[in-house]
Amino acid sequence: MSDADAKPQVADEEMKVDVAADVAPDAQSDAVDLDTLPAIEGKSEAEVEALLAKAAKQVAFYFSDSNLPTDKFFFSLTVCNPDGWVPLKTILTFKRMREFGAYGEPFVLLAVRRLARAEGSDPLVVASDDGLNVRRKRSLKPNATAWDRSVYVKGFGEGETDANSQEQIEAYFEQFGKINAVRRRRGDLEGKGDKGKGKGAFKGSVFAEFEKEEEAEAFLARDSIPKFGDDDMVFMSKDAYVKMKAKEKGIPESQINRGAATSAGTSAPAAGTAAGAGEHGKKGGAPKKFNAFREMDRLKKGLDAQLAKIPDGVAVVGTPRDVKGGGVKRGRDDDDEGGDRKSARTKEPEPFEIDFNGAKVLVDPIEGRVVDPAALPFPAGAVLKFTAPGESSDWKALKTAITECGAIGVPFLQFPPGTKEGKVAKGDSSAITDAELAQLDAAKLTYGGEGVAFARPTEDEERAFWLTRANWRGEQAVKARSADASARSDKRGGDHRGGRGGRGGRGGRGGRGGRGGRGGNRDRGSRDGKKEGGSGEGLPPAVGKA
Repeated sequence: MSDADAKPQVADEEMKVDVAADVAPDAQSDAVDLDTLPAIEGKSEAEVEALLAKAAKQVAFYFSDSNLPTDKFFFSLTVCNPDGWVPLKTILTFKRMREFGAYGEPFVLLAVRRLARAEGSDPLVVASDDGLNVRRKRSLKPNATAWDRSVYVKGFGEGETDANSQEQIEAYFEQFGKINAVRRRRGDLEGKGDKGKGKGAFKGSVFAEFEKEEEAEAFLARDSIPKFGDDDMVFMSKDAYVKMKAKEKGIPESQINRGAATSAGTSAPAAGTAAGAGEHGKKGGAPKKFNAFREMDRLKKGLDAQLAKIPDGVAVVGTPRDVKGGGVKRGRDDDDEGGDRKSARTKEPEPFEIDFNGAKVLVDPIEGRVVDPAALPFPAGAVLKFTAPGESSDWKALKTAITECGAIGVPFLQFPPGTKEGKVAKGDSSAITDAELAQLDAAKLTYGGEGVAFARPTEDEERAFWLTRANWRGEQAVKARSADASARSDKRGGDHRGGRGGRGGRGGRGGRGGRGGRGGNRDRGSRDGKKEGGSGEGLPPAVGKA
């Protein structure tokens, strides 16, 4: 859920939006068929239903109380027009939505409309009649209970691995109740000062926000919780954790900012942030986190708001508001809520090659994703799929059982927590023979007391497995290149005219246009060509009522 997500990628440099701010009303047409499922090759009806539900859930998260008030980039998209519309094609460029790109905008539109119908007379998100845009319908108001509904949990393994992704951690929490958001906690980047706070490696701990306070209380009442991996699990309320850290740092509890007065679903500043810091500056610490309610108040008073710069080429409805202090564009991290801010550069970064399965694979320079998935080389017959219907959270036990049966040595497992299906490959990625498959079947392995069944996957399933691994390798390569570039930039110091990072800025992944690219011509105003001023006019009504 918390995704916090990558800034849009611009595939077409001439991408423009010529719709006016007065998009058609969002009343759902009775003529729209919401019951006939689209046919997707290789997918059963149940799998299509699951994909629709997943797409709708992710879109709803972007507009939710847990994300919108603290998501600077997405909130800035909603204030480009008076009604809060955001183009579906822009949402489909976000990292957590790209898996639905192959199915097209109509697929996601159907997902949103089905969810709106299920929610009855008060849906959170609705679509425009032309099906091009979506917006939040419910009024956005501060929520003072998010702090009490949030818990701290540690035990997910430090650093970025293919076994502790955002989705895998979210799946782990589903056994405890409905979760609004899971926010991965990160360390600081050394030598980066305030700009590096919360931008470092994953600490192996999260803040999870339950939908209901009673579910959070039930979770905290447990004596123990199942392991996610090898590490022991540590859990407590968010309040207890922040107080503990404040005490360690000698900070009075009265100075802990719980964010209750001004934000909905906002995660408060880190323990030790003193109350009373300036709205857009510092007072003995890092700048305050983005708060949509604070910025709305400033807009209503005719003051400059601290909004994100929308890159050229990113589709919007209406006109992006002017951003003061310029040049910095907001990026959205892959799988958490945070976002890097990268200074404008003078040259777009080029795709680069990584070694994967003995071949050179071209990956994009921003996130490390494979540029041409269809051309990804992979060894045929080197993957098996399996079903493990038993109830258990100890996937390591299954890995050990496969290893001990001696069929394929020490395997690599792709088996997200909370799922019943997975894939397995040899550690050296070599082909799995029919004899080895038969040996696995003969071992009659169990998981959670139920039998595990192995089978050969389809070619598309094989490709998806290797693509996931290649994308992860690419992400690690991007991070390594970014760290090297930052180290070189810091070493150069002030020897160049461009400041600490020389003419091109400090380096990093952003490139001149950030993740959104610089794109083509900008043509995003309303039909009369007028731009919105700095006043509160033009605030989305559903947001501005807060």
